[in-house]
Amino acid sequence: MIRPRPLKPGDLVGVCAPAGAVDQELLAQGVAQIEGLGLRVRVTPGNAGRQFFTSGTAVSRRDEIQALLADDEVAAVVCARGGAGAGALLPLLDPSLVRAHPKWLLGWSDITFLHLFLDRLGISSLHGPMAAGDLGRGSYDASSLRHALFGEGEPYSTDAEDLAPLREGTGEGVLKGGCLSILASAAGTPWALEPAREGTVLFIEDVHERPFRIDRMLRQLRQAGAFAGLRGIVFGDMQGCSPKLDEGYTLEAVILEALEGLNVPVALGLSSGHTTSPAVTLPLGARARLSCTPSLARFEVLEPASA
Repeated sequence: MIRPRPLKPGDLVGVCAPAGAVDQELLAQGVAQIEGLGLRVRVTPGNAGRQFFTSGTAVSRRDEIQALLADDEVAAVVCARGGAGAGALLPLLDPSLVRAHPKWLLGWSDITFLHLFLDRLGISSLHGPMAAGDLGRGSYDASSLRHALFGEGEPYSTDAEDLAPLREGTGEGVLKGGCLSILASAAGTPWALEPAREGTVLFIEDVHERPFRIDRMLRQLRQAGAFAGLRGIVFGDMQGCSPKLDEGYTLEAVILEALEGLNVPVALGLSSGHTTSPAVTLPLGARARLSCTPSLARFEVLEPASA
């Protein structure tokens, strides 16, 4: 994997809106947070646009993100928000242009489509807070973000009580994943989740999906071959995905049944993406380890995010 260079104080960061329409007040607050990291910010005009449920036409959104990627003055690209619409950009993006200018792209939710695109090109990216989202609300894990962007401190690892172990074992591999509904939507396309040859530790998260949909999407990915060479699966907080109290089963049981026969560790509760906890930044493409005992689970990023 190509890992973009670490940022340094004074670097220019571009903020674009490749998916949903943007809340301008939250965006301004997020820009202030980025500037508080010692970075300069360029906000593209499309952040103020709207086309149906997106920030603009697919072509205009493509043009803005490619302009940021192609500009050597821009050191990283922060997405304003997720929502919907990023999938329409994939057939329009120029792979040779993107490959020629590897730089960090930060986002989650619908931005999972762009993470998949970059993964196919062998470029690492960051599953982390967005300008008109976690950054604007100030709800993000500062240490994992600063490590990912600047190389400060140690790679991220969970604390003892962060995760719930669902299946025992230990596995190491390349960290991949993102929003489950987007991963499932990409199955069968040229940008589908691709297993790593040296094994994959898969991160999966989503929000307000009923358990039967979680089951269906996990089985879809499994049947599409996305779990080949799997070494472990760590789920996010999965807010609003549990069954109703009178339904008599748990989300954990649904997950384990959908993954039956996969002899890999499974854990739940990594606070990245849709979470009410401070959002963790995860370097997709870095090596990671998941270790689970009956009473304890630990997730660790094993190498620095940047080259």
